Amino acid sequence: MGQLFLVYFEGAEFSSALEEMIRDYHVGGLIFYSIAGNIQTLPQVAQLIAAAQAQALVPLWIAIDQEGGPVVRLTEGVTVFPSAMAVAAAGSLAKAEAMARAVGTELKSLGFNLNFAPVVDVNSNPHNPIIGIRAFGSDPKQVTDYGLALWRGYRQAGILCTPKHFPGHGDTDMDSHLGLPRVDRPLEALQTMELRPFQALIRAGAEAMMTAHVVMPALGSVRPATLAPEVVSGWLRQKLGFKGLVLTDSLTMGAIARTYGIPEAAELAFRAGADVLVFGADPGFTPAIQKEAYAHLLREFRAGRLSVEQLDRSVERILTLKRRYGLGSPCPPFPPAGLENHRALARQIAQDSITLVRGSLPPLAPDPLLITPVPLLGELLQKACPAAQVFSIPLDPTPEQQRIAQEGAQRAAQVLVGSLETWRHPAQRLLLGSLPPEKVIGLALGSPYDAFALPQIPVYLACYGTTPVSLQALLQVLLGQIPAQGRLPVGSHLEGSWSR
Repeated sequence: MGQLFLVYFEGAEFSSALEEMIRDYHVGGLIFYSIAGNIQTLPQVAQLIAAAQAQALVPLWIAIDQEGGPVVRLTEGVTVFPSAMAVAAAGSLAKAEAMARAVGTELKSLGFNLNFAPVVDVNSNPHNPIIGIRAFGSDPKQVTDYGLALWRGYRQAGILCTPKHFPGHGDTDMDSHLGLPRVDRPLEALQTMELRPFQALIRAGAEAMMTAHVVMPALGSVRPATLAPEVVSGWLRQKLGFKGLVLTDSLTMGAIARTYGIPEAAELAFRAGADVLVFGADPGFTPAIQKEAYAHLLREFRAGRLSVEQLDRSVERILTLKRRYGLGSPCPPFPPAGLENHRALARQIAQDSITLVRGSLPPLAPDPLLITPVPLLGELLQKACPAAQVFSIPLDPTPEQQRIAQEGAQRAAQVLVGSLETWRHPAQRLLLGSLPPEKVIGLALGSPYDAFALPQIPVYLACYGTTPVSLQALLQVLLGQIPAQGRLPVGSHLEGSWSR
């Protein structure tokens, strides 16, 4: 039964607690988090993975969230690629596939064999607080094409990936880490939008999927998809014909934890049709909750209330994929061949992604004023343009900070304003909208929706995230070293959706 469990642990060394989970509970896999202290250096990570695998009777899934952009756990010594939305803006499926192959190759050389990626949610809601630039855009065909490209790249690298989050998290306005989102689209709309990328991946041969903690009544359930047999067994398996491995999103996320008990949720997820129960390092829980869930399921199996036949099918799927992906085989050493090529690819994608959302970009003044919530951008600008002035603001600047920024903007000849999720930070939006528009160049440092929220700013660039390669590429455009040639991956119809 332990093969159903993919668990998190604490610390950077092979501890007695981790040994117990592997030796006594026979867990199916481990997930690595920086916030759990699992990641310090790459040699330490590789050594820890090797020690864990050496103790396992059945080779372990070694999993991580390494999407690129804002969701990466490894940040030092590996190639950190731009966000999914930046990849789509860059406009090359071949480079997208090469990116996944590069990420997979680097992960595999450290001992990882499972990456919780790619995100194939269609981000149709500009107020989505958790998907946003993690998605390839708002068009289901575009999301499908790029999702397939990344899936192919991961397969080529020998990494199992989990397209996520079935049946779709793109139209939500709530973070499922914090609460339970609900999507009330009619069935026909779900089939043409949310379900389309998953259906294409199933047809192509995807071997694993991750579920979403989202309620979709049109699919026949009042429970979140992860816990709904109507969605997992009904839609995913029976109607869409998926025969691979179904993994849950973390069962300790707020959408589940605040509505159901964790052990009870593990039972419901299994009953719904999940093969792998994922437990993440979410706030408010310790690894002990995983033992409680294990004990609860064991009691239910022994009492005959859970199906042993279903358990056998799940374990068969797990073991089949573990054999197929060569778990337990020696890993190539890190760094893999081609690491510099991977980094060059990340820079190229970032450079190709920078998008002029509107207006005509003027030359950069010798002494611009930059107002930014991202300090790294200020550091990069001052290195390239020593006369530049930088005023760092928090996401929600105080009235005094707004006043200082406004006075600086009145004195400056040119003002660069970095925006980051202004729809969630009204004080930031108020400040940016109050600056003299004839001087301002807007810089959407996260989602491009900021440009729609601030129509009074006549010139707006988008870089789709604050990873160093994206900020450096943005600066190159401002300096006139490269053109802004990205394509906006979200529909212009969203410009009218900022009435909130």
